[in-house]
Amino acid sequence: MKVAKAEEGDLSSLYDLEYRAKEDDAWYSVYVVLDAAAQTMRVKYMCYPKVYEDVFSAGGLETEAQLAQLVRRFRPVSRQLQDHQCRQLAVGTTVCAAHATADNDLRFYDAVVEAVNRQAHSFPDGEEECLCTFLLSWEHGPGCGTLTFVNIGSICIVEPVFEVDHRISAFAILAKEKITSSKSISILDSHASASKGHQEMETGMVLKSLPWKSEDSEMISNYKQCKSQDEDIGPEPCSIDGLPTAGEHHFILIHNLEKDLTPSSIKKFIYKQTTVLPQAFIFPRVLSDPYARGAIVVDCRKKVQTIYEFLDNPNHLIVSSKGRPWVITGKASEGAFGTAIWNLIPMTPDDTKNKTTEEELEIVHSGTETYKRAKQLRDLFMEFIHHESQVCKKLVQEEKRIWESFQPA
Repeated sequence: MKVAKAEEGDLSSLYDLEYRAKEDDAWYSVYVVLDAAAQTMRVKYMCYPKVYEDVFSAGGLETEAQLAQLVRRFRPVSRQLQDHQCRQLAVGTTVCAAHATADNDLRFYDAVVEAVNRQAHSFPDGEEECLCTFLLSWEHGPGCGTLTFVNIGSICIVEPVFEVDHRISAFAILAKEKITSSKSISILDSHASASKGHQEMETGMVLKSLPWKSEDSEMISNYKQCKSQDEDIGPEPCSIDGLPTAGEHHFILIHNLEKDLTPSSIKKFIYKQTTVLPQAFIFPRVLSDPYARGAIVVDCRKKVQTIYEFLDNPNHLIVSSKGRPWVITGKASEGAFGTAIWNLIPMTPDDTKNKTTEEELEIVHSGTETYKRAKQLRDLFMEFIHHESQVCKKLVQEEKRIWESFQPA
């Protein structure tokens, strides 16, 4: 991907990761070589006409923020979309697409599909050819914030990150040990500690929630002996005090879900967006309910902070493929839903794979027509919840009044 020609010897299979380069902010297919003895990591770019490389030293990263940022710059190689797969490009889908630079070179950047102009496909020589065009809003790079029409040949599908590559995770452990060692030598003054507190809290969440592979278990064991990432450091930008808890578990309650949504889809979607892998539950419902209710559950305050900040972001809404917006109410509702949450016991992860996450859930961004519609639907649902709550309170008051009227004087 992203190259006109692989290096000599056809070693393209070695280039199994994508790296977002700091120099131009573009994504490149790379081959990563970890030298544990030298505590370095080489990142070799698949470029034409020659191979470029960056070398990172475990001792060259000064803060956890720098380490977390580096880890985020790697992901699985994006998959080139084929002509017959164009239906996968729904509005709101994040893709990796080619963008022309000032010197007429093509480089790859992330973008969001804002609109799709569907056209009937042609079949020259018996092979399907997609004639649709896609309006992209660029997320970074030279076109950041602008809109561009492209065809399917310029688009790749971003693969979800379910586990960090073992080379990246091993290097992160080495770098983390260096950073921790450096911190034990130098003592920061109180003002510097206060200003960096929130940043360390966020990056600690990223490092702690990395989905390490099993072959790194020995190194991970050493890594977990470092300073606990569960300490509360600095102020929290988004209050989670109203969220329900049960023992060590924190709950985010979600209303207005599609009735056929699976816990597996919720987990994969949240992990893809936040790098935190939660547990997820769908609550029982009556047949007459037009929607379902569920919960996202984690065992760490910082993890729930990360997820809640994503869900509570005013710049976007989460909707189903049918346009139904998620509604996050914060606190448990009265009645059966509020009671059921306390009886939940963490279960084995649900591996249902009957649908892909991209087919079921998407993010719609502020300023788009889909966002405006989703916001209207969400506001309508919030009005319904408020009305339901008032009716429930009135029911309780009337029941109390009736009971009291039959009590002996």
